[in-house]
Parts: sequence; structure tokens; C-alpha cells
Amino acid sequence: MAFISSSLRLFSICAALCAGAAGREWTNSHGRTFEAEFVKMEGAQVVFVMEGGRQFSTPLLELSPSDQMLIRQGAGKPIESLRTNFGRPWPREVRINGSAACKVVSENAKTGRYIYESAGYNFYSDARITQDALSSFAMMFESTRAYLAQLPLGMMSAESVGARSKILLFGETESYHKSGGPPGSAGCFLPSSRLVLVPMASLGLTKGGTGYSRDINTDNQVLIHELVHQLTPSAYFANGAVGWFSEGLAEYVAVTPYNVGLFRPDPHGNSVKDYVTSYGAGGKGGRNLGTALPAPKLRDFMLMDYRGFSAHNGNLHYGLSLLLTHYFFHMEGDGKATRITAFLKGLREGGHSEAALAPLLGGGSWEKLESEISTAWGRKGVNIRFGG
Repeated sequence: MAFISSSLRLFSICAALCAGAAGREWTNSHGRTFEAEFVKMEGAQVVFVMEGGRQFSTPLLELSPSDQMLIRQGAGKPIESLRTNFGRPWPREVRINGSAACKVVSENAKTGRYIYESAGYNFYSDARITQDALSSFAMMFESTRAYLAQLPLGMMSAESVGARSKILLFGETESYHKSGGPPGSAGCFLPSSRLVLVPMASLGLTKGGTGYSRDINTDNQVLIHELVHQLTPSAYFANGAVGWFSEGLAEYVAVTPYNVGLFRPDPHGNSVKDYVTSYGAGGKGGRNLGTALPAPKLRDFMLMDYRGFSAHNGNLHYGLSLLLTHYFFHMEGDGKATRITAFLKGLREGGHSEAALAPLLGGGSWEKLESEISTAWGRKGVNIRFGG
């Protein structure tokens, strides 16, 4: 995809950096980065080995919050084990304490190139951003990353562990559209380059004399949705998962109650129900589908190609996907997520299409699974009529 004018320069810089990314990058609490391999934990110390074999250690608390999260999840195991956390308890809450540091790498008003960096992200902008605004949106980005790392879904893959995600920011919405951002969207994810494109307005930033600064009244649900896509392992976009699961997962994270660095999962599904059936928390962004949903046959829906998923009845399909992912996360099997875990493990091993969906059936038929899902949501006042 080509960018226009200053956006073209912005894209060229990012493309070069993406292509040159190497090794595993860690960040300390002061925002400084280093490349090394995780070896083990020794008490409160983390032991790393650098290229060439030199070992060194540093206090765990001297690492960035997101890197601390990865180390704690691994409980001192080799870094490969951090890429899957299946079977762990669902988090009750995920919090980023304090501010999420976001430093200025470079600002050049003449060329319109501005680069900023937080623990897990590199931001490439065509306009200056003030420090308070940097801290504000970095908090949301880093919180989303930490939340995904704690979900027991194997989200921290080889594509995301130890590497900063790349975000392109645009001062003018027109530049965002010229760069590929769909009209009317608050942000988008480009699968081929794994970039997220965001207009400043979607971050709650408004233009002022010294640059873009914070507007606290902005809702970031759509943007969180796109960040989830960026961190989702490519295996989870396989046929049989793309559409119902890839979008359902992004919807699930986006509607999780969030406030200034704190995600609080809702296993009871009240926030999910409000979002699907009406206008969601605060009357913003919901699907407003009502409590009676005429749905496609479940097998057909899960095998639907993405074009069909997102085009005709897209609003219904997104809402139904959220109901399905919540069911498999919290309702099926006494909330142990057994079937969805087996499904995701199969995808990671190369499964796809109908064969990959077999674990979700639990040894039963498609009709039985439809009945189980309808019954579970029916108890909460949502009537799903598969094939209706």
C-alpha cells in the first residue's frame, strides 16, 4: 500500500524498520531497550544472555510493566513457553499501575516525521504530539497488550513476544483515508504488514498550537478492537477461525470494561449482552440487535469466508461472534474454556477448516452445540435462533 505526500515518507520509515526488526527486544522501566534472551529467574532477579554469550541480571521491577508480565507468566521457564499460557485462570483484572512511559525518539517539523516509543509500541506520526497526550494513549495501548498477554488463549506468539508493534498516526483524517483507512472508521489493521493506522481524532487528540493534545471524552472501543487484531497470532486467522473467532475475540476485548489502565473482565456477560442487544455501556457503540437474534446455521457461520462475514448482515455477524466467543470462554464446561483451548491449540498446529472446529463440538453434533449455546444465552434473556 502506498502513502501520499508526508504519509509516504512516514510509511517508508516504518517499512524499513519493520523489515529490519531482529532478535528479542526488552524495555526497562526508564524506556531504554536491549536485545537479549531470557534465561531464568533467580529470586527477584531476571537473568538474560546477550549475543556472544555474556550473561547479566537485572531486578524484575526494573523492566517495563508489559515485560514484567511476560516474565511472571513464564514463572522462570524458557521464553518459548511464554508463547502459550493455555489452562491458566482467567484474569479477574489487568492493571497498568502508574503512567505508561512514552518517549520522544525524534521530532522533525521540516520533514513532518515524528517518532515516539513506549514499552511495546513504536508510533510514527506526521504531526507533533504533546507529552500528556503521549502518556494518555500509551496507557491504553500498553494496557490492551498486557490484557491480551494474560488471557489464557496463547495470544503472545512469536509475532508479538519481545517485539514492538508498529502504529501509524495521522493528524488529518484525509491522510488516514489516502493511506488505506476505510471511510467512517476509527482505525484499521493491515494484515499484510501488521500495521495499525489511526487518525489522531480516534485517540482523543485535538490540534493545538504546540501539537496534538488530549481530549478525555473519546471512546476507544474501535481502536482497542484493531489493536487486538494486530497482536492476534496469524494461526487464529485460518479458515474456520477467521470471522467468527478473529472478530469475536476483538469484540470481546473491546467491550471488556476499561478505565485508565484497568481492564476488568466480565465473565457473567452483562457487558456483552448490553453491547449486543442495545447500545452498550454509556449508550455508545453497541450493536442494538435486540434480544431475539435470527442466526445462520452454526456450521455455516463458522465456515463463512470473511467477505461474506463482513458484508451482508455484518452487524448481526459481529454481535453473534461476540456471543459465541463469550460462550466458549465462560459458559461452556463450567467456565474452564476447555473446548476453545483445544480449538486454538489445533490452529497453532496447522489445523483449519471444518476439521479444526471438531473440538468445539465436544463429541456431539452441530445441532447439539446450537442447542447448548441457545440455552446458555437464553438463561440471560438472549434468544438465538440458529437457522431462523
